[in-house]
Amino acid sequence: MTAENPLEARHRNQPGRYERGLETANELAGHEAVQGFLDDLGAVSGSTARLVIETVFGTLHHEPGLDHRERELVTLTALAVLGDTEKELKLHLAIAHRIGVPPASVVALFAHISAYAGFPRALNALAVAKAFYTDQGLLQHEDQ
Repeated sequence: MTAENPLEARHRNQPGRYERGLETANELAGHEAVQGFLDDLGAVSGSTARLVIETVFGTLHHEPGLDHRERELVTLTALAVLGDTEKELKLHLAIAHRIGVPPASVVALFAHISAYAGFPRALNALAVAKAFYTDQGLLQHEDQ
């Protein structure tokens, strides 16, 4: 018999996880980004979209120990290390920006992980960050 995950047990039958998650996701990412996520993923798997909102934003973002800023830095690290997560990196770069994480902190984070995850992962994450911050008008193209 396997032991039950205490986090899962604590939240399994908690009413309103989706609604709380949707509220938190909208607060962090903005309604337009959340609706885009739900529309994109919902067209393929509405149950997966619901699970992400319930689990990530309705449960994990409400666990004690980390604030939203710290959670986003952890998320950016994980996505960069995983690689092939450009879409998710863009979303979480936007969240980090919305909640006040300075671009210099994100760049330092991605540079730092090069020692642990390797230069290819760090360089890919830095390229996504450069494009995101340039689009936001926070970085200038080199030819400008």
